[in-house]
Amino acid sequence: VEWTMSREGEDAQRVRSVERHRIRQSATGEFETTSDIDPGLGPGSEAGKEIVFAGGRTYARAKHAPFRERPTDRGRDARRFRDESFAVASSLARLCGQLAISPAGEATVLGRKAMRYRIALVPGVAPPPPAARPGGLPPPDDDTRRRMRFLEGRVPTSADGELLLDAATGVPLKVRIAAAFTVKDEPAVRATVELLAQVRALGGEVAAVLAPRGALPDERKPAGVAAALDAAGLRKRGEEGKEGRAEPSDEPSE
Repeated sequence: VEWTMSREGEDAQRVRSVERHRIRQSATGEFETTSDIDPGLGPGSEAGKEIVFAGGRTYARAKHAPFRERPTDRGRDARRFRDESFAVASSLARLCGQLAISPAGEATVLGRKAMRYRIALVPGVAPPPPAARPGGLPPPDDDTRRRMRFLEGRVPTSADGELLLDAATGVPLKVRIAAAFTVKDEPAVRATVELLAQVRALGGEVAAVLAPRGALPDERKPAGVAAALDAAGLRKRGEEGKEGRAEPSDEPSE
């Protein structure tokens, strides 16, 4: 997904941000999902995460960090991260408002018959407003305020693309959307986004999802801080004897 935000005039600016998502999903329910974000701020600004759910256990790491076990997750947060990547195309469609989907013939994807559809913006239909901001929160910072102005005042000006569905199952095999927006009461601001999502392998061509080697154990508090508290005799009452006791799961294992 590639975002480009620009503002014309004396204070002209242009920002480009790129997201890359990759999911490897096994028929057994195990999966690996990776996401990388380059906010366009130069070297060192890239961020990302990698999540693996294998053997009934979650492993996670931030970009360039080692994997750690997440024994209390049982896959709930791992599935949430995976679904966020799967939902990028539908999130963009909601930003666009109402899209028209029309048949455009047939195609072949990875050796499977696919039905092709054309995507186009329905003009004159306002997109749905974003969810109301919960009350009681402090005022947003400048960056958040700018994002809120875009979400609340976005005006889709164009959208086109294509969608390829597996003819036998209806599963999306490829989707491409290019869209452009202006912002209400800010005519100098323009945003464009280009998205391409596609299945690259099926069946036996998909490698097995395995637990990462050398994953570190879960660490709820830094070892150095814990050691200093122990040395000073400041261990909290009731913590003695808890080492090794598993935390309760927030979701039953599937």
